[in-house]
Amino acid sequence: MADSIVRALLQDSNLKVSVAVLTQTARDGRQRHHLKAASASLFAQGLLGGALMASLQKGETRINLQLECDGPMRGFFVDAAAEGDIRGYVKNPDVDMELSEGVFQWRAALGNSGFISVLRDTGGEYYRSSVELISMRLADDLNHYFKTSDQVATRVALTVQREGKEGLGKVAGVLVQALPDADLEALKRIAGDLESRLHDAVEKTDPLDANALLAALFPGVPSMIETPVRFACTCSHERAMTTLESLGATEVQTIVDTLGSTAVTCQFCGTKHEISLKDLWAILERLGHPQHRN
Repeated sequence: MADSIVRALLQDSNLKVSVAVLTQTARDGRQRHHLKAASASLFAQGLLGGALMASLQKGETRINLQLECDGPMRGFFVDAAAEGDIRGYVKNPDVDMELSEGVFQWRAALGNSGFISVLRDTGGEYYRSSVELISMRLADDLNHYFKTSDQVATRVALTVQREGKEGLGKVAGVLVQALPDADLEALKRIAGDLESRLHDAVEKTDPLDANALLAALFPGVPSMIETPVRFACTCSHERAMTTLESLGATEVQTIVDTLGSTAVTCQFCGTKHEISLKDLWAILERLGHPQHRN
């Protein structure tokens, strides 16, 4: 099933809902970055968090969700667009330490302190805010972020469920947020068991997609908008050349003299862009240092 986010409105309580299924996107991210189990699961949660936050935006807005921590994983970075493209990376892909499920499940990977930082790019205007991690469970810390930074009544729940040997068997999340004049008591009632309801609904819904999950969580509530989600990067061969150009003529000339060619690997998607000698000559020419070729 294709990954997507669906959005809906709970009209009786004036609450907006986003439901995301990102199983294939999370597996794609794991493969691109060669992630071990704990890194893969936490990155999957980060992709869910970024995608759900981006679903609240309009137009060409992008959300950068960054987690920094003192544990061995050190953190992750997710860049999500409102139209569904998402990418990111994990600082340490080799973390395979996970405790039994519960409040301390991710302490071995994340440690004991850190912060969440969110940057909103609204097309030239940037808004950045951050909060300290309080629980080392991403859904709880995102709820803390919405309460203390955005100060908008919001509830987030995330789940990454195994299927046999597949650690990323089902990857899904839900966000419920109050609109102006919303019924906050209704949100409080929904929030009380949203995590367990999400877990049960994902476990029982097969095949799993965002529309089916919305129907399981909020029966009778129609989806208003569905947005396909995929792991997609903005890198290119030309951008890789621009990166090398930023090093300056002396550094590029050193690469020409010592290596003759090079490669630039994108941090976000793992794509390796080969830079030939001809490319390096073109960069030097743009920098005002044309080569005298034999």
